[in-house]
Amino acid sequence: MRLQIYHTVNAGLYIWNGRSGLLVDALHGGKKMGFSNTPDRYIRMMEKKEGFLGQKNDLLFTHTHEDHYDPELVDRFFKVNPDSLVYGPGLDRSNVKPLVLESGIGLIRIHDYTIYAFTTKHDGEPFAGVPHCSYLIQSCGQTLWISGDAVLEPLLADQVEEICGDSRIDAAFVMVYQIGSRAGKEFLEKLSPRNSYLYHLPYKEDDEHQYYRLVQAVTKRRQRENFLITIPCADCFIQQ
Repeated sequence: MRLQIYHTVNAGLYIWNGRSGLLVDALHGGKKMGFSNTPDRYIRMMEKKEGFLGQKNDLLFTHTHEDHYDPELVDRFFKVNPDSLVYGPGLDRSNVKPLVLESGIGLIRIHDYTIYAFTTKHDGEPFAGVPHCSYLIQSCGQTLWISGDAVLEPLLADQVEEICGDSRIDAAFVMVYQIGSRAGKEFLEKLSPRNSYLYHLPYKEDDEHQYYRLVQAVTKRRQRENFLITIPCADCFIQQ
């Protein structure tokens, strides 16, 4: 089967391959930062093991900023999923360890997923020292790129392409600052995924910092350059 990808809010993604699921940056806060908290309905689904949150699921985090990671919610997740796996850079409770392939690139196997963890720099000088990973995720013959809040550069695309070989990336997830920068645009053009998605947005009612206005300006500018990107709806499956 093809991977099913569900987008919650912020940078939250749920990936399902028919056997197990992977929650990426999906248990988070963020409202105090102008993003959104994990909705209560997902927390109830998690604790009652309903819907996609009742499957065999594991956790992956790009980093531990509040809008990506909430330690209390992760504790609540493990109370009902004690055998699950979790990894995040700098995360003390990680119970899987990447196999180092070369400097800055590690390999993680979480059940049916092969995950390449790229050590990346968090965007913004105040956050430059925050441990951060971007991920190349492979399963069901498909490949996904998850950027998180990384600074994206063409050299990183070269490293990703070395791993992918002749296989094209099926979907890449990037945020507005990445496609708004020249280096980020060059990264994505070099990567040339089949589909590019602009994620990491709050619900509109939580958008204190006017991210949607910025997205509108950036995407219009990029469209004039024939650079196409899709903004996935919150709380929806993504049509690939």
